[in-house]
Amino acid sequence: MKRLLAIGLALAMVAGIVPAVFAAGEEKVLTIGVDQEAIGLDPHIVTSFSSHRRVDLLYNKLVRHDENLKIVPDLAESWEIPDNQTYIFNLRKGVKFHDGTELTAQDVEFSLNRILDPKTASPGRSYISSIKSIEVLGPYKVKVTLSAPLASFLEGLASNNCAIVSKAAVEKYGNLQKVAVGTGAFMLKEWIPDNSMTLVKNPNYFEKGLPYLDKIIFRVIPEQASLLAGIKAGTLDMAQINDASTILLAKRDSNIVVMQKPGINVRTFGFNTTRKPFDDARVRQALSLAIDRNEIVTVAEFGMAQPTGPIPAGATQWALPLSKLPYYTPDYAKAKALLAEAGFPNGFTFKIVTANSFEGGLSVAQVIQNQLKKIGVNAELEVVEWGIYIDRWVKRDFDSMVELRGGSGEPDRFLYRTIHSTGGVNNFLFKDADVDRLLDKGRVLTTYAERKPVYDELQVVLAEKAPIIFLYCPFETHVLSKQVKGFKQVGYGSLYYLIQTQK
Repeated sequence: MKRLLAIGLALAMVAGIVPAVFAAGEEKVLTIGVDQEAIGLDPHIVTSFSSHRRVDLLYNKLVRHDENLKIVPDLAESWEIPDNQTYIFNLRKGVKFHDGTELTAQDVEFSLNRILDPKTASPGRSYISSIKSIEVLGPYKVKVTLSAPLASFLEGLASNNCAIVSKAAVEKYGNLQKVAVGTGAFMLKEWIPDNSMTLVKNPNYFEKGLPYLDKIIFRVIPEQASLLAGIKAGTLDMAQINDASTILLAKRDSNIVVMQKPGINVRTFGFNTTRKPFDDARVRQALSLAIDRNEIVTVAEFGMAQPTGPIPAGATQWALPLSKLPYYTPDYAKAKALLAEAGFPNGFTFKIVTANSFEGGLSVAQVIQNQLKKIGVNAELEVVEWGIYIDRWVKRDFDSMVELRGGSGEPDRFLYRTIHSTGGVNNFLFKDADVDRLLDKGRVLTTYAERKPVYDELQVVLAEKAPIIFLYCPFETHVLSKQVKGFKQVGYGSLYYLIQTQK
């Protein structure tokens, strides 16, 4: 009888139908379903959300965001700002990397220099490019001097792309895409590509008593309906579900917890501005005039998103109302006139690179495709596999692309890297003297009263130049079993608070 039971359990596990709580035995294991694989784990290099969500748990920064997006201590237990170009960070003592070595000021110095090195090609370089010098004042004290004031400096340091890595690990492995030697609450135990990733509790984590969980298992399940089915069956404890119709089904089930929060990530539709006809601002303006954000939110997101301009709509102290942005209200007659003026009276054909996942934005691209038909423009969808999508993104190999960009309530942190001519993720290859001037001016001013007019003007200029059509900010949604307690959402999707989660 015992043998039959063992065989039955083995078959059930292969079929994926054993509840996570049963399969975990005595360990406190949380199984989370995600719809796409991580594309590397090196915090200084990664760009995809799927990678960042793993990095959230494997590494730490000098400072981090709490659930209200406030800057709070992380590896730096405190800091001093004697003047607006000098920051002195006091590090926690006794923090250990996953290989058992102690984190010191030398690792901080090494990490910041690695991010700043153009050869690293780190998106984080744009956040901290104003660093003039880094001085180790002691084993646990680092002084950073800026070449000019940078209002968003601490915000930039709170990015995963500015995580602190082990100097010894980088010297040993070259890069950290397939390994993880961080200080985070969890350590990488196993990675089966396109299947699962297992993280285990870091017994030396610097926050005593944390994490509560012994193990976190990421399971890659591309279909959103299957993610919900996993929650219902108990094979998953948690899932990041983005498909609006699937979320609505989850909300109707009283046995499931749906956590939702207005987000600050931004859905965009952008162009390679070096390719014809997108090197002509009139063409980009025409396409902007054909876009109906409200229809996209209704059709692609079932209303679970907020239309936005260049600054995430949730950053209400900075974001202009869409009514004040040129080319952001649909006007098909004006769009056709601009196309004719640019030499395309009968429209033209181009391609939109997209992927069949939420981040890849296929459903959004389909709505845009239909909207552009109203002005005689034929958009062909290039639906590619996720790894190819990222490769095309990195190589700037596209006419246009639908993306989900990591947003921020701090305009410099979001827009400088995205659209400055030297920006680390300016995949649009856009160069404009007016935009650069405003971005350079906005980042060195230190008071809201000084900065607000600059970013107001910048939003109008970006709407006029239209290298990117900013669409909306999707809500952050997590679907959980009722057994999961203590998880908190962060507006840009971070899973950091899994370290305080219990099951």
